[in-house]
Amino acid sequence: MKPLFVPAIACLLASPGWAQSVITLDDFDLGGTSEPAAPKIDKRSGMADCLKNPASCADSGFKSDVTFSIDDVVNLGIIDREDVAPQPASTGAAASVKPSDPLPSIDLEVLFDRNSDAIRPDQMPQLVELSTVLRQDDFRNYRLVFMGHTDAKGSVEYNSDLSRRRAESVAQFVALTAGVPPDRIRSVGFGFSQLAVPSDPYAERNRRVQLVLVPTK
Repeated sequence: MKPLFVPAIACLLASPGWAQSVITLDDFDLGGTSEPAAPKIDKRSGMADCLKNPASCADSGFKSDVTFSIDDVVNLGIIDREDVAPQPASTGAAASVKPSDPLPSIDLEVLFDRNSDAIRPDQMPQLVELSTVLRQDDFRNYRLVFMGHTDAKGSVEYNSDLSRRRAESVAQFVALTAGVPPDRIRSVGFGFSQLAVPSDPYAERNRRVQLVLVPTK
């Protein structure tokens, strides 16, 4: 199947529909003209800890209320079965990973302007921090699946498209700042079909981008 993340930045730049939403390294300052030093990880954020040990994630800001398994991402057509491995992807992983077990995942509260998929400057620091986390050896044998979610305001079609575009913007930013090959990244939009707070469909927490890590062979 074709990857949901476009495998070449050049193709995105050439596409009229992406003209206003493509993020490049020129859109933000990482500090000087020479290669920037990797930003320090805020140990209080819990990003790395929540990805390494989702079951014990104590940071409510990152803990995912909606989980996905290998079976889920395969059945949804996000990743082909032959591309994933039900085995630990790092020495720090659990002893085994069953196809039905929840995959490592965190929720990111990435704020966007109304009807926009362009990443706001004030949202970039946490995504740069995420990129720093994902450069760790513990995560190099995973595919990164960015899932966009919205609240229930608006039509199914509108929210599905908006959530997809926002997930792609975040995925593209991380690919550029973390140096992750495009073939290791997928992005998909769920609209409001996977609400974090089903009891309150319009809750702000429903508007998020979820990162799910899928172990590769």
